[in-house]
Amino acid sequence: MSEKDAPNLTPHTLTRYDEDLNALRSLLMNMGGVAEQHFGDALAYLLDGDAERGRVAMEQDYEIDRLEVSIDELAIHLIARYAPTAGDLRTIMAIVKAITDLERVGDKSEKLARIAEEVGPALQSTEFATHFRVMGRIVKGMLHDTLDAFVRQDCVAAEEIMRRDDHVNHEYNEVHEVLLDYMKKHPESPDLSLRMLHCMRAIERIGDHCTNIAEYIIFQQRGTGESSSGLRDAKERTQI
Repeated sequence: MSEKDAPNLTPHTLTRYDEDLNALRSLLMNMGGVAEQHFGDALAYLLDGDAERGRVAMEQDYEIDRLEVSIDELAIHLIARYAPTAGDLRTIMAIVKAITDLERVGDKSEKLARIAEEVGPALQSTEFATHFRVMGRIVKGMLHDTLDAFVRQDCVAAEEIMRRDDHVNHEYNEVHEVLLDYMKKHPESPDLSLRMLHCMRAIERIGDHCTNIAEYIIFQQRGTGESSSGLRDAKERTQI
């Protein structure tokens, strides 16, 4: 916010405003880093049987919740005290929206870890493990690159992330066919089939949350949530 944008604010107040806004961005990156770590830990447990990392994913989701509360409080403080306008207000609103998606990434990661605890080695004897590894690798990369694009406010990178989510949806649909075939061949294992469905949905939804955050980057920079090429409408749809 420039002095022209806020004629009633003193230079000292403007300095404090800039510090608070930078603190808000820093908190978002901290929260994103924790969410990224949680997802990686959950995948390590699900795919590689790393119980220690799985325990972290299940027990430390509170850190994401704590950061969400801190960011909400600071955002309210910024809006109430400084009445930011134009680009700064879009930045704050984009951050407030993004933390909701990051909190849900944490929730999905915790869910994956708990499923891993339940199914254990049984997953490795099915075709699901290979598909989950592919989906997980794509989504993990999306999450990392989404946070990087948010820092750089890079709309081009944001649109590329949205394109990559189409690969996740395609892989999800491939796994859906595997699931239907597995259910036909193993009617005696409905619980395992249900757990696999929950896994594929959780990973796919984290990809959707990355796409949401990518749209907030575009909103922040352009004042609209729409990409320049209508990527959302062109995305491959997932099966139920």
